[in-house]
Amino acid sequence: MYRIKFILGLVVTACSVAYFALGVVGWLSGQAQFLHILACFVIGSIHVAIGGWLLLSSLRGYRAETKRVDAIMRHLIRTNAGRVVVTDLARYAEIPVEDARAYLERRSQTDVVFFIEGRSGHDTFFFGQQYWNN
Repeated sequence: MYRIKFILGLVVTACSVAYFALGVVGWLSGQAQFLHILACFVIGSIHVAIGGWLLLSSLRGYRAETKRVDAIMRHLIRTNAGRVVVTDLARYAEIPVEDARAYLERRSQTDVVFFIEGRSGHDTFFFGQQYWNN
């Protein structure tokens, strides 16, 4: 859900640029009425506020999901003696398999991990014993 909020936040914030541009052009040309210029700036400000709220909400959602995936990852490492199957992480964390695979690949760059390609997408990552109790 945080991805949708992020995209919407970017689009809404980008639309505010058009309103501000219309207000500035109307102001500099001197052909627009004061109320039209004011309306452009007010609508642009509202768009910036809504876009900012959506972007911050997206960031909060991303951090919450990352925290949840980290906790599930630690639990899987502890309970399975360091073995984490990509599909298990995806199922327990309720994220797509591609995201779980990307998370494990990022984590394998910083930790000592053995990787085994399984049949039909059941790839397994083995974490060393130093990670079993973290």
